[in-house]
Amino acid sequence: MEENSGPGRESPVQYLPISAVAEILYCPRNFYYRLVEGAEDSNAHLLEGHLQEERRNERERLVREKALQLRSVMVSSERLQLLGVVDVLEERGEPYPVEYKKGMRRENLNDDVQLCAQAMALEEHLGRDLIRGYIYYAGSHARREVYFTEELRALVESTVRRARAILESGAIPPPLADNRCRGCALQSRCLPEEIKYLKGESPGPVRPVPGLNPGRVLYVDQQGACIRRKGQRLLVTMEKETLADIPLCNVDQVVLVGGVNISTPVIKLLLESGTPVSFLSTGGAFRGVLEPSLNRNCILRLAQYGAYFDPVNRLNLAREFVRGKLANMRTMLLRYNRELHDTEIDAAVRRMARYITAAAGAGEPSLLLGLEGMGSREYFRVFGRLIRREMPFMFEGRNRRPPRDPVNAMLGYCYSMLMKDLRSAVALVGFDPYLGFFHEAKYGRPALALDLMEEFRPIVADSVVLTAINKGMISETDFEYRLGGCFLNDTGRKKIYRAYEERRQQQITHPLFGYRLPYRRVFELQARFLGKVLQKELDRYIPFTVR
Repeated sequence: MEENSGPGRESPVQYLPISAVAEILYCPRNFYYRLVEGAEDSNAHLLEGHLQEERRNERERLVREKALQLRSVMVSSERLQLLGVVDVLEERGEPYPVEYKKGMRRENLNDDVQLCAQAMALEEHLGRDLIRGYIYYAGSHARREVYFTEELRALVESTVRRARAILESGAIPPPLADNRCRGCALQSRCLPEEIKYLKGESPGPVRPVPGLNPGRVLYVDQQGACIRRKGQRLLVTMEKETLADIPLCNVDQVVLVGGVNISTPVIKLLLESGTPVSFLSTGGAFRGVLEPSLNRNCILRLAQYGAYFDPVNRLNLAREFVRGKLANMRTMLLRYNRELHDTEIDAAVRRMARYITAAAGAGEPSLLLGLEGMGSREYFRVFGRLIRREMPFMFEGRNRRPPRDPVNAMLGYCYSMLMKDLRSAVALVGFDPYLGFFHEAKYGRPALALDLMEEFRPIVADSVVLTAINKGMISETDFEYRLGGCFLNDTGRKKIYRAYEERRQQQITHPLFGYRLPYRRVFELQARFLGKVLQKELDRYIPFTVR
């Protein structure tokens, strides 16, 4: 909350939430993410706490055991510049605040500071001193009495000063990486163990933090189908037939292909729930995405813009994206050639190794672009040799707009699916998807998503195509030829989509951290690591490369 400012007026005053200030004593980094970056991540503990709060607020005023209770009382302190809500203001001879907490009764200093700060704000308005208050713990159905001593009041004031210092400096406090991180709603954003490991300050993370998004995608490509709303459910209909009836809570992403219709009530429902809708053409071209309003993390975007206009930073990042792409292309060739023993592939692998080394030291964007092009040409020159000879598919080189053969049709389709996922990942983290570092900024082009996509092209998209061909999952009847191009038909798209979904859900061992997680989670991790590089938490971006 800020006061209006204008000519001749002082700078606006920012009132800090009492609950956030108290959080500093538990985790300063948590305070930073919530106050500076506007984090709104949630987990089961927070959701349960919100449910308990709603139940408490069903009645705002009641008399219980001869004590008058007022619920959800807004308080503020002009002196400390704090703002908060007292769960219950109770009076039994004397007024006192009561704060409700989830879990069992415990001694917790930041709980005491929060309650004392509420009391100090109340004192300004009541014109009298408050001696004590209570913290009620729902898990044990018991209260703990807290006396507002001089020492506790002094701690409140020093904590407020510490909060102001964090906000003024803009520096992200270091991660804790201890037991306090377990169960934290911001752990997947904070990545405390991973950050300490990359800085050489810990032996490495024990296990990955599961993302809130389990990767459940509603994919609709039946031409003429319509998505409608029925309460909190999504109905996929075709004329009078219901093709699917899915609870909204079971959908984290919607993908519409070609002439699929979606009603306005459904669009509003998906926007309110934060569920993105991606649009692809029947040929696999990415058309766009419908998603909620821009993430509030403007601090990250300022860092992104700053790096874009810094030629050194921009080139450093571009080098890593290219290095990751070429390294994973080379690894793909090495893997397949263990059985093929093809001399042409061997020669391509050796040349690509030189391009990778040169890319790491490229001093000009134009030179880096040339090395990326030469490496990609070497890779696709022998890509057709990775296809089993008995399969009825030939690959003589990369072509597109439109693709002229089945292999290129599948590659283009998978690249669109991959770009859609990286586009969602960068938006989730808070980036501007249209401003990249390797790809040029052009109107309507999600350049940053394309940057991050580079390292995943061979190991996700290309891998899907080779698997679908070599395992006989796809046949010549799954394609159609029109307007001078080759395209997947309805049956073919379904087959490739299923293969792609299997790949993005596949559990892999992270090459740096050693724990297992699905590719879809790796997409988000890489975007978050890029953010931490731009905000100076990490020295350099490390691309995701497989072995």
